[in-house]
Amino acid sequence: MLYICATPIGNLKDISLRALEILSASDIILCEDTRTSKQLLLAHGINYKQLIALHQHNENQITEKVLSYLEDGLTITQISDAGTPGVSDPGARLCKAVLDAGYKVSPIPGACAYISLLSVAGLNAPSLFYGFLPSTKNARIKVLEEWINVPYAVGIYESPHRILESITDIITVLGEYREIILGRELTKQFETIKQAAAVKLLEFVRNDPNQQRGEFVLLIYPKVPDKKATESLSSEQIRVLSLLLPELPPKKAVNIANKLTGANKDLLYRYAVESVK
Repeated sequence: MLYICATPIGNLKDISLRALEILSASDIILCEDTRTSKQLLLAHGINYKQLIALHQHNENQITEKVLSYLEDGLTITQISDAGTPGVSDPGARLCKAVLDAGYKVSPIPGACAYISLLSVAGLNAPSLFYGFLPSTKNARIKVLEEWINVPYAVGIYESPHRILESITDIITVLGEYREIILGRELTKQFETIKQAAAVKLLEFVRNDPNQQRGEFVLLIYPKVPDKKATESLSSEQIRVLSLLLPELPPKKAVNIANKLTGANKDLLYRYAVESVK
């Protein structure tokens, strides 16, 4: 049996009794960093038998060993440094290989930064978890463009050295008034939860160096319809968009038509969708 076991994302007390039981009974515990995991295990008095590092650079190699351990009837548990393995953490390749080999995989649920923030977001809409945005600006912009008019919220993780760049790109693509809730260092001593329009959130983080440290999760709320938007497009706006649509993808055509005519993007996009049906 392979267990996938969630661990605390900050406060070491945020661990279940079942997780402690499984970790104590495991023949081998797989972890990202043995130093970090030893602190957790020792804090809860767990006398582990064997601790093996599994991270993105050695996951394929360790997976082969895990399959042989399972064949020998050993109990294996995977943990990450914080949160749930396989959720923007190593473990997906291991799980797939174990399942493909016909062995059982069982989750031991627990802390997850995205779910933790979602629970305090007051969101009355569906949500999607994306994970880490791409590290390069162009790739990041391309992903954000997919969320311009979505009717659901999107959860993302971000690192401290890219948090300002990512919020800036959110403003560029989704608009300065797109609502965001930010969670930083959740469950830890200096936890921050801040809900604001993207432009205000950028100002908040930029003006306080302490808010640029630690681990981040952000929930981008769905777009609220612009109450000032006109109810219809003018004939000239429709003409420009109609000329662009046969030559370009709808989103690019809408962006160009918006720049050329000043027409509301939502109305342009709606017209573009109806036109290609």
